[in-house]
Parts: sequence; structure tokens; C-alpha cells
Amino acid sequence: MPRHRPDGTVVADAVVASVAAVCLVAGAVVIGQARAALDRFLYISELGALGMPTAEQFQVGFLLVIAGILLVAVVLRDVRTRLPFLRGVLPAAALVAAGALFLVAAAVPCSMGCPSLLTAEAQWRDWVHIVAAVLAFVAGCLAMLQFATARDRWVARLSTAGGLAVGSIAATGGIISLARGNTDIGSTLEYVAAAIGIVWMLAMAAVHALPARRADASARPAVRVPVGVVVD
Repeated sequence: MPRHRPDGTVVADAVVASVAAVCLVAGAVVIGQARAALDRFLYISELGALGMPTAEQFQVGFLLVIAGILLVAVVLRDVRTRLPFLRGVLPAAALVAAGALFLVAAAVPCSMGCPSLLTAEAQWRDWVHIVAAVLAFVAGCLAMLQFATARDRWVARLSTAGGLAVGSIAATGGIISLARGNTDIGSTLEYVAAAIGIVWMLAMAAVHALPARRADASARPAVRVPVGVVVD
């Protein structure tokens, strides 16, 4: 059962949320700089592919983003949903799963060019990397959609729009990649989906780390229960 957090924990959560925000923003900036250093459109994973000059820089940025995801999960640890089809998974657990899967993707970078899995050039590492990254995006979308009926309307709207947008945009980019279609469009869609996810995590970390916003930001599906109060 979620409980009201004591003042000391509230302060600690604010610190964790601040560090998470720094990690997410810094990671996005580092990855953005790696992308800007190249003169062609590339998928995010290609920046860290074996043999790429941006591989080390990308790894630093990617690990910072992963750290930010896991820290946001800490802030949201006692938030839970009442949505029937999602109540079995806590938003924090979904974010931890996303972070862990992204960590697998970071540990197993794809081969040069990140070949499509539908081609003969695809190696075992490409399968591991891409499958882990795709499942990480799915876990992230799951966490976002768990706030779709939040009492705070802007949280609900941001989460609903964000979850649906990330899912549809990332899926479209993935299909284009598998079909070996226009890399310019496919890679741009992937960056847009990643940016939406980061903005959502920044917003959730801020809302749930502010004491005055706790009760309002927690939802009918995501509630924080004071000590002694039982939710049916």
C-alpha cells in the first residue's frame, strides 16, 4: 500500500528528481551533439554502432539517459494504477524495465550501419540490440499510458498524447527501417519519439517531487494513499 512520505523523504525525492532531470537533459544534449557532428541522417542506434566515430560519445549520452530513467522510476515508486488492464504493473516497474532493456541495447551495440533484421547482413548483435531497444520503447509507452486517467488533467492529457505518439511514431520509424525506406524520415521520427519520452519523464519527475502537487498529480489510476487510508 502506498504511504504518505515523511518530510525527509520528500526532500530526498526532490533531490533525486533534480538529478534525474540533469541526467536526462545532459544525455539528450550529448547524443544531440554526436548527431550534429555527422553530415547525414542516422538512426539513434547507428550513432553507437561498432566502428562509428561517435560511438563513445553516444555511449556516454545513452548511459546518462538510462540513469535518468531509473531515477525517475525511484520518484514514481509508490504510484500505481487502477486501470484493470494495467494494474498488474507499476509505472516505476515499467520504467525500470525500459531502463534495463536500454542498458542491454547499450551493452550490445549494433554492427556498422545497424543493418535491417530482414537482411542477410544482420548479425546476432543486431537482433539483440534492436529487440531490446524496441521492447524498451514498449515499456516506456506502458508507463506513460498508466497516467492516462490522472486526476490532474494536464498530466492525463500529456501522458495519453505522449504514450500514443511515442508508440505510433516509433513504430512508423521502425517499419521504415525494416523496409529499408527513407532514412531521413525514419530517423527523424525516432528522435521525435525519444524527445517526447524525455519531456514526459521530466514532467512526471517534477510533478511527483513537489509536495504541494502530490495528491493532485496522482490519479484515479495513480494514487498516493495517506497512512491509515485504505483504497478499495
